Amino acid sequence: MKRTTVRRAGVVALALTSVMGLGATAQADAQRLASSCGASFCLYEHDDYAGVEQEFLFTSNNTCANVTTLNNKASSMRNPSAGRIQFYNSANCSGSYGYAAAPRSADSDLTNNGFDNLTSSIKRVSP
Repeated sequence: MKRTTVRRAGVVALALTSVMGLGATAQADAQRLASSCGASFCLYEHDDYAGVEQEFLFTSNNTCANVTTLNNKASSMRNPSAGRIQFYNSANCSGSYGYAAAPRSADSDLTNNGFDNLTSSIKRVSP
């Protein structure tokens, strides 16, 4: 009888741990998907919009911004703006750009564009 009680307690503890683990994972996913990136442009440190977020607010087209916090570290992006965002692997938007994010787009993994961990500056241009 004592073994049965201990076994039941173990099963209950395991079930609670599993439920709590799923809850924490679901909560982390919800926070990652609920970005503060409203009408601006955002870069993320990791794939799937995870890690550090750097936000850019462009007030006009043909404006360049150097990536500071995530210089050569960006792995995903969101562009809810109406402008196209060009990515450069050098500061001050010098040279030719290597990737362009379409207006109102998102990319959860910049690896597929060959621009993962390469962005040093960005420029908003008209679509």
